[in-house]
Amino acid sequence: MITKDLLRAIRNELPMKEAIQRLGPCGPISKEIEGYFRFVCPACEELRATVNPRNNLAHCFCCDRNWNNIDLLMALGWDFVPAVDLLEQWLRQHQKHRSHSNS
Repeated sequence: MITKDLLRAIRNELPMKEAIQRLGPCGPISKEIEGYFRFVCPACEELRATVNPRNNLAHCFCCDRNWNNIDLLMALGWDFVPAVDLLEQWLRQHQKHRSHSNS
């Protein structure tokens, strides 16, 4: 079941960098530039979408669009429910990895 808490966790707790890296060649081109993780914006196709590490949201400084994990997958052609299902799996794996590394 998709709840508000699940959507909030996918947006805030699953690092966008990790989600984009997990997409592999199906995801946007990305790289670290000047200490920030940036990727090619699906809307304007410029390498100006920059992830804010404090809130895990991206902002494109070219077209002024904002992105979260769910928005990004949907812009890449995913339907909402399959995108949420995939991101939930990645979130659980991320949380499990973090809890093991904190032990």
